[in-house]
Formats: sequence, C-alpha cells, structure tokens
Amino acid sequence: MGTLRDLQYALQEKIEELRQRDALIDELELELDQKDELIQKLQNELDKYRSVIRPATQQAQQQSAGTLQGEQRTKRQAISAEPTAFDIQDLSHVTLPFYPKSPQ
Repeated sequence: MGTLRDLQYALQEKIEELRQRDALIDELELELDQKDELIQKLQNELDKYRSVIRPATQQAQQQSAGTLQGEQRTKRQAISAEPTAFDIQDLSHVTLPFYPKSPQ
C-alpha cells in the first residue's frame, strides 16, 4: 500500500482525468445538439418538399391508372407526310391550295 502522499497524488490524477472526460462529454453533447438541430431542419425541409411532390405524383398516378382501368384507348392511325410512291411526274400536276394568314 502506498503512502498518504502517493494516494493523494493518484486521487488528484483521477480527479483531473474526470474533469477532462467531463469537458469532452460537454463538447460532444453540444455537437450532438447541433447535429440534432440540423437533422430537424433538414427533416422539415424534406417534409415540405414531399408535401409538394406527393400530390403531383399521386395525381399523375391516378390519371394513368384511370386511363388504364377505364375504357380502352382507340388506336389512331398515323399519316406519313411523305408520299409512298415518290414519282416526280405524279407530283408535278398537283397544286397546293393557298390559305391567307392573318397579320396576328
């Protein structure tokens, strides 16, 4: 067993070690509080963006679901702008109508 002086010295070292740990704990708690605030702020922003996006996407999903569940869409036939028989002699006698345009 050590002398009284050795025990007092060891006690002082332990007290100093506890003070350092307390200071570190205080710093880490402060950092944790700051990060919690940042998380809360970002969560609020995320909720705000989700509230804007969710109705738009739900509306689009409902519209697409409505077209799929409703009546069958009629298939339309496309018309090509190019003639199938590209013969210059056939096209030479065709006159295109003129449509006047308004100044607007």
